[in-house]
Amino acid sequence: MAKIIELDNKLKLIVHGRKTGASVSIAAWVGYGSRYEDAPTSGAAHFLEHFLFQGSQKRPSSRAISEAIEGIGGILEAYTGQEATCYFTKVPAYRLEEAFDVLADMVLNPLFREEDLEKERRVIIEEIRMHRDQPSDLGETLLFKLLFPDHPLGQDIAGSEASLADFTSPLLSDCWRRTYCGSNIVLAVCGHIDSLKVEELCQAGFGRLDRGRQPSFPPAGQQCRNRFQVETKDTAEAHLCLGSITISRHHPDHFALGILNAVLGVGASSRLFNEVRDRYGLAYYVHSSLEFFQDAGCQVVEAGCAPQNVPQVLDLIWCQMEKLSREGLPQAELNRVVEYIKGGFLLRLEDTLSQTLWLGEHLLLDGVLPSAREKIRHYERVTPEDVQRVAQQFFRLGNLSGVVVGPLEDETCWQNYRSSS
Repeated sequence: MAKIIELDNKLKLIVHGRKTGASVSIAAWVGYGSRYEDAPTSGAAHFLEHFLFQGSQKRPSSRAISEAIEGIGGILEAYTGQEATCYFTKVPAYRLEEAFDVLADMVLNPLFREEDLEKERRVIIEEIRMHRDQPSDLGETLLFKLLFPDHPLGQDIAGSEASLADFTSPLLSDCWRRTYCGSNIVLAVCGHIDSLKVEELCQAGFGRLDRGRQPSFPPAGQQCRNRFQVETKDTAEAHLCLGSITISRHHPDHFALGILNAVLGVGASSRLFNEVRDRYGLAYYVHSSLEFFQDAGCQVVEAGCAPQNVPQVLDLIWCQMEKLSREGLPQAELNRVVEYIKGGFLLRLEDTLSQTLWLGEHLLLDGVLPSAREKIRHYERVTPEDVQRVAQQFFRLGNLSGVVVGPLEDETCWQNYRSSS
């Protein structure tokens, strides 16, 4: 059983011990991502993620940090999202103490050297350019700008070359000082561990953090719908992204929407895969995914196809959406998809790192310790009527927006998806 321990500085520690296994995973979740940024600081959370790998008090270089973990057979990585940044490591269980020391040192004792700032500025600019050159990544970025215009949720998590140009070490140090504090961090540890030892290590490594306070972010407000764009690019394939505004991560229809999304475009047995790829052979990849935020959400369908086939692929996608809205979901298909979701979820939780990330994210963003058993029960309670109701709510032409990236010259491919409602 997982348990929560709260330090005096309000940092929350999740400990989930196992009696067997060879690994231990540690994740430090910080409640700071790109939606907390205004235009001048766009990309700061992501820049900090890079910066913290460049050197700490005990390990003054990126190589020293990486060797400290890789030298004991572990991994050390991080990622930045819209609402959080996560630093995580997975090591053999008997190396717990070293892993704790490395993670605490790099997160709490960054050096913020000017030479590292200039180097990482160049690296992140190359990262931005790389994603801009990849049509699928570019399509997602442009779609979010359509769905959340003039809002931090619609901006690139990495920022822009213009915003990065103005970053200074004092600015980033100030962002770090305001957000990397006890009340804004959740630490999760899973594996073959002794809970008392973990608590001691957490107190020694993170107990000296200031309590601070959680930052606030601008509400998502009214998101945009029925906006379309063609981004002309010299590619062999056209990459399309079709998005619909949905619900927040706290909404009670969260689970019904998850099932609807899986039916539509998750896995090789999904309707889109069977129709677009298996039946007509029009795309190598076609899939659907969900993004949930504190106060908003969206569903994104993506596919890659020959430019001349874009209208047909879009029509096939819409036909499957409309069919789910009109006919609903047979009980047998619902049962199969629920088992698919349950099985995948339980298999992921066998891995200590997946479980660590899952526990930490939910405590940070939902404020409660998640229960695998309760999550499964929520999926099992969903009815065909729930799925059809959610489909009718979100699978409407007036709720759609989209982007096509490829060798197309105009927006005629979207003409059937514009709604006057």
